Amino acid sequence: MRTHFILIFICFTALFSCADDSSTYTVGEDFLDIDTRVVITDTLSLTTSTILLDSVSTTNSTRMLIGALQDEEFGNLTSKPFFNLIASSYDINTSATYDSIGIILYYDRYYYGDTTKVQTYKVHEIIENFEPNDDDDTFYNTSTLKYSDAVLGGLTFTPYPNKKDSIYIPIHGEYGSELFSKLQNNDINNYDDFYQTYKGLTIVPNADNNLVLGFGRTKTVLRMYYTLKIGDTDDSDYYKDFTIESSNKNFNSITSERNTTLLNPLKTYTDILETDNTNNFAYIQSGSALNMRVSVPYIKNFNELEQSGTAIGATLKFYPEIKSYESNSIGADSLAVYIIDKKNRIVNQLIDFNGNTVYAKYNTESSEFNSKNYYSADVTYFIELIQTSSYNLNYSLLFQFPNNNNSANKIKIYDSAKADNRMKLSLTYLLY
Repeated sequence: MRTHFILIFICFTALFSCADDSSTYTVGEDFLDIDTRVVITDTLSLTTSTILLDSVSTTNSTRMLIGALQDEEFGNLTSKPFFNLIASSYDINTSATYDSIGIILYYDRYYYGDTTKVQTYKVHEIIENFEPNDDDDTFYNTSTLKYSDAVLGGLTFTPYPNKKDSIYIPIHGEYGSELFSKLQNNDINNYDDFYQTYKGLTIVPNADNNLVLGFGRTKTVLRMYYTLKIGDTDDSDYYKDFTIESSNKNFNSITSERNTTLLNPLKTYTDILETDNTNNFAYIQSGSALNMRVSVPYIKNFNELEQSGTAIGATLKFYPEIKSYESNSIGADSLAVYIIDKKNRIVNQLIDFNGNTVYAKYNTESSEFNSKNYYSADVTYFIELIQTSSYNLNYSLLFQFPNNNNSANKIKIYDSAKADNRMKLSLTYLLY
């Protein structure tokens, strides 16, 4: 039955175009034996808000996020990685001589913020067992571990994420020489021995940094340099690498301070901050768990206006505030879309009728005098789900960046109250 409706709709799209106000078109008896009409409207009421997800899993992320952002609207964000280390072997020749030790971080070319500013990173040692606080064996953006106040090493540098491949943070003091001695003297013979003394490391950015950088986790190493004389040859340089354990013993801790912003009322994942309270903007920021929520409160009653019907096309269109992302557009080409319940819990990711994952795609519309950027998403499946269910599903749509757990992208979205950049749902509905 639905296939026939779609065929009828395709025929009609060649005969008329959609106007801003609701329009009704009657299908004659040449098509069906009953009075069938197509209704097109983009004036449905929408409720837009910002919500704060309970948490975002950052365990075993391929990207290490390090940095801080200063933002009067979204709040000041800080990201630091926690990681445990592992080696392929735990032995060093007894004739070797210790040289130095340091962390090598390889840029993965992700950045958000001002790359012209000098950055400062400091390395600290974790002083508690590397274990999550819950039962699901997962670390989240809200997770943290205790670490020593003592600074093992640090680096002040100007970042070049698109020009250089890595940075080197030297570790000073006794950390390296003690580790070298324990390996050389067989005090450490395996991972369990190593973990008993060395729980892991964290890299902390200065709070006044205004840049978040991405580094590849799988390439990051703690490298110990030493020299070794073999036979009558000159001393040769060697090194031993400690890589990041690829189980659940690494994560990004991402915190955001929003006390002085309009987003301050958001405390738990059940809170809903409508755009009436945020100057008619919804906020989306990856890493910090800020997401946009869109509800269509009266869609369930749409077909009760006259007779039964079915949605054969529904597109949600919305506009970003240009200045909220123009300085750094990485990751802004699409947004992931989820169906959530009344308590903001994710039900599943939105799909279309063919089972394909739906994204809100970034587009540009141009006219003789103006050019605007916008997102559009096919939400037909969602509308049909609400209307055809025998239950009163109190579902909404959630929008977030696809790389929500390993970036710090942000964007503001105009709601349906903005005259020039109005969010709207264009619905094509078949009444029969």
